[in-house]
Formats: sequence, C-alpha cells, structure tokens
Amino acid sequence: MMTIHDGRALGLATFLILSASVAQAAEPASRAEAFRAADEAAGLAPAPEQGGPGCALLPAVGEKIAGDMELAAEGHSMAFQNAATRDALVKIRHADSGRLAASFFLPGKEAMTIEGVPDGTYRVQYAFGPSLAPDCRSLTRIIKASQMPEVDDMRTHVIDDDDHTEVKRSSVSYELSVTESANVKPMAIDAAAFNAE
Repeated sequence: MMTIHDGRALGLATFLILSASVAQAAEPASRAEAFRAADEAAGLAPAPEQGGPGCALLPAVGEKIAGDMELAAEGHSMAFQNAATRDALVKIRHADSGRLAASFFLPGKEAMTIEGVPDGTYRVQYAFGPSLAPDCRSLTRIIKASQMPEVDDMRTHVIDDDDHTEVKRSSVSYELSVTESANVKPMAIDAAAFNAE
C-alpha cells in the first residue's frame, strides 16, 4: 500500500528528471548547432538546405579561380584572413572598369596571401555563403556581400641613386568578418553586384 509520503517522493523524483531533461535540451547538441547559434548572434540568417551538390573538388586556398589578373613571380601582395566560420569568396576588381581581376575561395577561419599582384588600382569585395556552387566559381547562396570602401593603388617604385637601387612594392592585409566591429567599415553590396563578371 502506497502512502501519501511515497506519492510526494515519486512526484518530486519525476519533477527532477523532467527538469534535467529540459536543461539538457537547452544545451547545443552538436558543434554545428553551436556554430549556427554564433552565426545568429552575429546577425546571419540560418542557411537553408542547399538542395543539391556543391563543388566536387574545392580549389586550394590561394588558388585563383577566375579573373584576368596574371600573377607574376614578383609583385605586390594582398593578405586575407577569414575571421568568420562561414566560407567566403574574395574578389579583386579593376577599380576603373569594375572588371573581375581575380577571385579566390577562402574557407572559414583560414588565411591566404596573394603574391605577384601586378601594378594597378583594385577594389576588394567578399561574400559569405554555405558553400561553393557546382561551377566551383560562385557560392550556392550569398548570405552577405561587402566591399572595402577604399581602393588599393598598387604601384612599383624604383629608387635608383649612386649608392643603391631599391624596388618598393605595396602590401595590404584584410580581415573578413560578418560583423561591423573592424577598424575599416566595409560597405554592403547586393548579390548581383558581387556576382558580376
């Protein structure tokens, strides 16, 4: 025969088990969920199902995947750090025409340095997305696209005097982020402007 005291103990035990289950459900179940939570906190919309395969063979970090820029053995350098967990596509455009000079795939939390950039005036754009599309040159979806507010005027200067000859080249570096906390404030651009060749 069950007493009232036993019924209260059973009810308390059931309450404690249910409370523990709710507490466990509130914690992220996986690393992917933790990344999704971080993206939401940074203002990124959750990525939908991709609905198909992406790029079958991802390009190497720093490998040019499109554009008319011919990298040389010597030249200027451009460094990029992807501070986001999302993959990024980086585009370097000719500032005068807007034509695509070069584009590169840069996975989340990776860095790359492009060496041998020829003289020119360039504008840097970048976009975040779920993954590279099957063409391995574009993103399956653009979550956020931006461009740097200033152009990079990269010119080789040769100093030649009686004592020595010195060649000076430019070197720039950028941190790509989904937040607006960086020192340089990128400008938002639409997907059409980013995808233009």
